[in-house]
Amino acid sequence: MHAVVDTNLLLRMAASGQQLPLYRAWRQREFTLVVSSAVVDEFAGVMERPKVQRFLSPGKGRAFVALLRSLALFIDPAVDFPSCRDPKDDIVIATAVAAAPCFLVTSDRDLYDDADLVARLNVLAVEVVQVGEFLARLHS
Repeated sequence: MHAVVDTNLLLRMAASGQQLPLYRAWRQREFTLVVSSAVVDEFAGVMERPKVQRFLSPGKGRAFVALLRSLALFIDPAVDFPSCRDPKDDIVIATAVAAAPCFLVTSDRDLYDDADLVARLNVLAVEVVQVGEFLARLHS
């Protein structure tokens, strides 16, 4: 099972490690984490922000990037994909479309609360889910 995880959840995974069920599921190979270089670059940029460094130290962030580079499946983002009302989320969408069929695991309302976007992604074999639903599906 392939899953693209949004940047906010990647930050939580990096900060919490084994304490986070999503991180544990990935490390136990219950799913394949799919990323693009652009998603990892976005993560690396966001982790440099002072407000993020309050909960994710630079060293821990760099270690997580290294983990992504060694364990995640890297793909090139799709060129043709439905855009989001928040253009900053487009790279995650483009990565998910290229990884289809897959799950797009998100805590971002701009992704999961936009019925039109969710429907367009479903047609492209991308299922938008929140973490709890994703974990439940993994373990069912």
